[in-house]
Amino acid sequence: MIDVVREIGLGGRLPSERLLAERLGVSRTALRDRLQLLEAFGVLRRVTGSGTYVQALDPEGLAFALDIGTNASGLDLPSLHSVRVGLERQAAIEAAINGDPVLQAHMRRQVLVMERATDPEELDRADLAFHAALFEASENPALVFFSQALVHALRESILERRYRMRELAHDRDLMVNTHNSIHRAVESGSPAAAAAAVDAHFSAFQKATDPVGGWPADVTARRKTESNSSR
Repeated sequence: MIDVVREIGLGGRLPSERLLAERLGVSRTALRDRLQLLEAFGVLRRVTGSGTYVQALDPEGLAFALDIGTNASGLDLPSLHSVRVGLERQAAIEAAINGDPVLQAHMRRQVLVMERATDPEELDRADLAFHAALFEASENPALVFFSQALVHALRESILERRYRMRELAHDRDLMVNTHNSIHRAVESGSPAAAAAAVDAHFSAFQKATDPVGGWPADVTARRKTESNSSR
């Protein structure tokens, strides 16, 4: 089925179910199951009275697939978080190499927002916007795409981390300093410094949140345990 989708290309319309089932050598019932799955992932779009069309997979569709995959394969959230760190490190490296001053300025703007933030929610928005700007500065659409999918998949973990960070007296200072370090490293044009700044950023947040209740990525498993024990 994937070969058919690739052959038709974005915006193309799939053949009728009868022709498609014959081509793939499957029953129409089995075909409908596959079509529904691809539609759920956002790869296909049904238009009443017109047909089924191939469309670009959006990050939320991939995040949905990641949720299914993690549940089915036993992957845990810390594993996904490690992937996110790797993507962010690579984004910083490529942003330093590309050296686009306009895109880097978008990162700096969010640091300034953090410095002036008067409430935690404003700080949270600037945090998310900074990391989005970092990926944009990499000028790598694949990194942008997968980072957005992972942010959706790790949303609960990320929110939990921020809630814990709010309990720290130096929350804003830590946010400003670590993000400013990433920006300055990227702006310096040194890939090694940019990668090191990203690693230092995540390490600092891990150390800061450990005393507040453990690693945020454990929150889902812990809540499930608490829910089961209360029954």
